[in-house]
Amino acid sequence: MQQFYLLLGSLMSPDNNVRKQSEETYDTIPGQNKITFLLQAIRDASAAEEVKQMAAVLLRRLLSSSFEEIYPGLTVEMQTAIKTELLTSIQQESSPNIRKKVCDIAAELSRNLIDDDGNNQWPEVLKFLFDSVNSDNVGLREAALHIFWNFPGIFGNQQQHYMEVIKRMLVQCMQDQDNAQIRTLAARAAASFVLSNESNTALLKHFSDLLPGILQAVNESCYQGDDSVLKSLVEIADTAPKYLRPQLEATLQLCLKLCADTNLTNMQRQLALEVIVTLSETAAAMLRKHTAIVAQSVPQMLAMMVDLEEDDEWAMADELEDDDFDSNAVAGESALDRIACGLGGKIILPMIKQHIMQMLQNRKWPQTSPPPSKRNFTIRYDEVIVNESHYCLK
Repeated sequence: MQQFYLLLGSLMSPDNNVRKQSEETYDTIPGQNKITFLLQAIRDASAAEEVKQMAAVLLRRLLSSSFEEIYPGLTVEMQTAIKTELLTSIQQESSPNIRKKVCDIAAELSRNLIDDDGNNQWPEVLKFLFDSVNSDNVGLREAALHIFWNFPGIFGNQQQHYMEVIKRMLVQCMQDQDNAQIRTLAARAAASFVLSNESNTALLKHFSDLLPGILQAVNESCYQGDDSVLKSLVEIADTAPKYLRPQLEATLQLCLKLCADTNLTNMQRQLALEVIVTLSETAAAMLRKHTAIVAQSVPQMLAMMVDLEEDDEWAMADELEDDDFDSNAVAGESALDRIACGLGGKIILPMIKQHIMQMLQNRKWPQTSPPPSKRNFTIRYDEVIVNESHYCLK
């Protein structure tokens, strides 16, 4: 084991030659031995945390890439020992980072233990989920939610039977007023469950009353510097937009608020705008019923487009710099282009013209350069061309 720990340390070496040689040595170890060594490293309380983290990452990767080649060849006793060791490690591990990575392993093993008929051949993990989510131990509740978020199909063909239990579990956790992290994880798990059942209309309708909790978690987590739930909301807008229908106005208002808040990071503001823009592409008919809110998003896009650092050569540049692709200016331009294509120019053009005129009036023009005519004008905001009857974004 000491030799194996040294090998794990070498796999993290910044020296490419040392790391390459260690990878070659690691590849020569038989798969069954790897599982034994990696599990021992994870469970060894005296091992350095970075060694345990590397062992956990390698074990999850091994189960993901080589499950069929290794696991079926293990004895039943060895398979049982692996399952037991993983659940015991989650319960006894004191490091949140290590516990999270062991949860990733448990989720990966569960994914591979769903047979062709949908039976979960690891029923003990389901009992562990139920027991943990009702535990007084916050770490165990986090572990249960993390596993479910990672693999929402863990109930297999028993999902319909446990539907009310799943819903009650998520609602209970999203209403945990003492632990913001639990609320955030529950919202992510709920979103993951919705996404994994995107084509099940009845299920989406049954779980629609979880949406207010997800939106609340989006708002809370963003102001705590976490955009993970907001990213989940973008995915729902892309993959299961009809799930948002009962709370569409609340969703749009929340995203507008976040997009307009300059106290948030640019990435968070762009993600909030992305929800609206994505809905214009995936659920245009649904969004056209809320044109008043869409109209409020247009000035946000225009404001982003002119959020530029002073650069005399910017207007003459033919290509964007690498660091420009994540800028507000590019995000605003792309958003305006996509929402116009999604909802149609007849809806978007009047909204743009109204705000462009206001922006022109607010601009201070040099004495030697009179402002363009208000009847017929062309303004270049990174290839934005607007005139009386034409709207085009290149």
